[in-house]
Amino acid sequence: MLTVGLEQATFRAFHGLYPEERVIGNDFVVDLFVTIPGTHHIDTISETVNYQGLYNVVKKIMAIPQPLLEQVVYSISDAVKEKYPEIKRAVISLKKMNPPMGASVRNSIVTLEKNY
Repeated sequence: MLTVGLEQATFRAFHGLYPEERVIGNDFVVDLFVTIPGTHHIDTISETVNYQGLYNVVKKIMAIPQPLLEQVVYSISDAVKEKYPEIKRAVISLKKMNPPMGASVRNSIVTLEKNY
């Protein structure tokens, strides 16, 4: 198997359960790793998953406000699989930096590990 990924892709987005989060926004960090069959040498970009394409999918999903981070990671999973049907597994982590919860917390995190 071959894994292709992005680490610490950073976005300003408006996900959150509370109305003020939809107005003020927050900083988010996405880690995304996808696994494809890797039984032969890769010679062209068409034989693998283009990480620029992965970034573009994540960027598109991050621009759509959703109340729960869980919804966001499932949306990323669905969109990545649609763009790259050869993917067999994905691990997606979404961190909300400094979540507004009245406590000193660096980030909250939701991680989805999915086999297709």
